Amino acid sequence: MLRDLSPKKKFALLLIAIYVISLPIISTLTYIILKDNAVRDAYDAGKLLLSTVEAVKHYVAEELRPVFYKEMPGRFIVEGMSRSYVAGDIARRVQKEHPNDKYINASLSPMNPQNAADEFQSGIINTFIRNRELKEWRGFRTRPDGEYYVIARAGQPFTADCLLCHGDPSVAPKELVERYGPTAGFNKKIGQLEDATFVYIPIGVPLAAARKVVAIFIGLYTLSFGIILIIINVHFTRLYNQSEADKKRIEEINLELMDLNRDMESIISERTMNLIALSVADRVRNPATAIAGTFNRILRKEALSDPLRERLSDLMLEAQKLDAIVKDYETILRGRQIMFRVEDLNEIVRSVLPLMESERKEKDIEITLRLAEKPPRCVVNRQLIRVAVLHVLKNAVEATPPGGAITIATSSDEDHISLSIADTGRGIPEEEIPKIFSLFYSTKKHRIGMGLPLVKQILEEHKGAISVESIVGRGSAFLITLPVRWSEQELEGKEK
Repeated sequence: MLRDLSPKKKFALLLIAIYVISLPIISTLTYIILKDNAVRDAYDAGKLLLSTVEAVKHYVAEELRPVFYKEMPGRFIVEGMSRSYVAGDIARRVQKEHPNDKYINASLSPMNPQNAADEFQSGIINTFIRNRELKEWRGFRTRPDGEYYVIARAGQPFTADCLLCHGDPSVAPKELVERYGPTAGFNKKIGQLEDATFVYIPIGVPLAAARKVVAIFIGLYTLSFGIILIIINVHFTRLYNQSEADKKRIEEINLELMDLNRDMESIISERTMNLIALSVADRVRNPATAIAGTFNRILRKEALSDPLRERLSDLMLEAQKLDAIVKDYETILRGRQIMFRVEDLNEIVRSVLPLMESERKEKDIEITLRLAEKPPRCVVNRQLIRVAVLHVLKNAVEATPPGGAITIATSSDEDHISLSIADTGRGIPEEEIPKIFSLFYSTKKHRIGMGLPLVKQILEEHKGAISVESIVGRGSAFLITLPVRWSEQELEGKEK
């Protein structure tokens, strides 16, 4: 089925296939890139918040808490000595400037109920517990208030210092027991891990923006591809139509060349037969006339026996038959009728040029036309003159080397029109110029020398002439002249 489609439709289907294949690929790659950029921005924001909170925790543990213990021995000020409390309070203050960002210090069994891990957070913490080498988890989380990019970092396992607050509640700071009770967050063991810090960065808006950009891109890509498809289709249609027109023109030229070849073959055959017939007639008439005359004189003057006289009479009758045959030849030759009418020589030249176009292009020959502004008109047989011009032009193309040039010029005066075909070929030696219009003479191998004699015969039949000027190594110029009008005697001769 695809084979039956025209090249134009095949090309259109190819473009559509490219569009259908490339659109999802490019759209997906674009969305992946935009999504990665959004995730990278979210990760950078979450990492900054986590780093800030971690720095606060370390500051509380390493700077504030020792000072408080020194200044207030036996006291535990939650607001200044609890790492998780201070960090959570600072995170909440930061969230006032960034209300969509969320920080949670989640634990499986916290002192502060606000830090209790939900199901999702518990799952991540248990992952950290099972894989102690894993320190960070990243992923997406959909909540009722939107879609988030989540960064979770594993907490620090309990140390001996941690057990001062999270060990036996009976020895823990009384401020912690009074605030959170004696059960939650106590009785921990060294090396135990049960918490993690979580940062939730809203990612829904950037992802929605990425999807919107992709949608816009798809629309623009579709619009651009459609415009390009239309432009390419218009140009392809133009080229395709031009190609079809050129193909049709070439076919017409080929047909015309075939017709011309047939005409040339017919003309050559006719002219050859005519020349042979005239030659035969000329060579037969004289002997036949001489024989008949001799027999006639012998029959009138000599005393002959009856058998010999009868034999000579028979021979004379045969000689008269030969003379009759010659007259029949001449009658037939004089009876040929060829159609003549007024033609434009410029137009005839232009009609011949396409027939030599392929040979001209193959040898990169430049043809320059210098045609008369006023159409040079004369009475001719169009087809015969086309054959003559084509043959002279063909000779010029064959004689011109690759990259050479041919100049075709026409002119006219009151009595004659002229056509000059000059080439930059190898030229003709001076001693050969008188022979080139002779029958069966050719300077080319595998040629029988019928072309230029035929051209000369056609032009003479039109009361015209052909001549040549040539310089070896510099080229040749053939000059064809034709009368603008025939005399009354010439017209009468053509009508006979």
